[in-house]
Amino acid sequence: MVRDEGIMFDVIVVGAGPVGSFTAGRLAEEGLEVVLLEEDEKVGRDVICTGIIGKEAFDRFDLPKAAIISSIKSVCFFSPSYFTIDYKPSRILAYVVDRDLFDEEILRGAIEAGVDVRLRNKVLSIEINKDFGEVQSEKEGSLEKIRGRVVVLATGVSYKLHKQVGFSHPPAFLQGTQVEIKVKDLRETEIYLGSHISPGSFAWIVPLRNSQARVGTLTRNRGASYLGHFLKETLEGRVEGIPKVLLKHIAYGPISRSAKDRVLAVGEAAGQVKTTTGGGIIYGLICSEIATQVLKRAFRKGDLSYRQLSEYERLWKSKLGKELRMGKLARKILGRLTDKQIDRIFKFVGERPKVKELMEKEVEFDYHSGLISFGLRLLKGFIRG
Repeated sequence: MVRDEGIMFDVIVVGAGPVGSFTAGRLAEEGLEVVLLEEDEKVGRDVICTGIIGKEAFDRFDLPKAAIISSIKSVCFFSPSYFTIDYKPSRILAYVVDRDLFDEEILRGAIEAGVDVRLRNKVLSIEINKDFGEVQSEKEGSLEKIRGRVVVLATGVSYKLHKQVGFSHPPAFLQGTQVEIKVKDLRETEIYLGSHISPGSFAWIVPLRNSQARVGTLTRNRGASYLGHFLKETLEGRVEGIPKVLLKHIAYGPISRSAKDRVLAVGEAAGQVKTTTGGGIIYGLICSEIATQVLKRAFRKGDLSYRQLSEYERLWKSKLGKELRMGKLARKILGRLTDKQIDRIFKFVGERPKVKELMEKEVEFDYHSGLISFGLRLLKGFIRG
């Protein structure tokens, strides 16, 4: 039996991850009637995520500080032969969060803003009509139809509903693998490069509390195999026992179109993910703010067509498009470098404090195009030399 409430919401948000909950809350603060649908009983549970969020993002979006586990104040980069480059700025770079608590607190903010939150509510289908969008969801075996003037997809890496509204999938995916384990002699975040560790990418060790750390890799394929090798070989003697490796597919590039008549996609659902590190929260929040302002203007004008909502796509791509393109370029070039070449670059930078100083001036935690451009210029000079 299908129950039809007969209620017309302004906005239906599908997915109560941090980006979905944040979007729903911001829209409600703008005076819109919002319903937030989430298939899980509890948000943040079993999320595969390093949980690193830049300090500037915390300040800009007033994110829940109660969820912070630790701070990242320095990073040590290791070449394939263990030459090192240390980065120790005078400020906190980022925070590591408990995703359960982080997601719960952002959802709590949405509830306080007046969002109608419905957990254990799995969306089965979406139909976009001339005057509204209709979502059919299931809760405990009962089907329900919900109507909204606009539908926002914030479904993370689940793209099952995309085809129904005319959206594509991201052009490619990376594999993020991770374990949480005790690591000896860990004083700061460690990043490792090398073809035997993570071809064209990197492995990480991020300290938490009480010697616990999140250890992972970001690869094109065979992620579990590379992480297992990293734990057994590179971290030999520093870890005891290897827990089950968790794997997540990460969007690598945006979907071809993230707006249509009466529907938008935000966050990972739109492929708004760093192509350098695979991080998705900050870019999703940035695009959420853009979506909120575009929808606010669209409701004011009474025009929820693609003609009006396409402004969302134009604005977010203007803000982040270069970052996504440069990240892909950096990964492509890194994938072509041999381990010996990476070692030589590390030695070159390590022996030249002025070069390292200039490089550090280009570092922005959430925006990497400046550092990548500097690295490309350095690489050209290095090859010519």
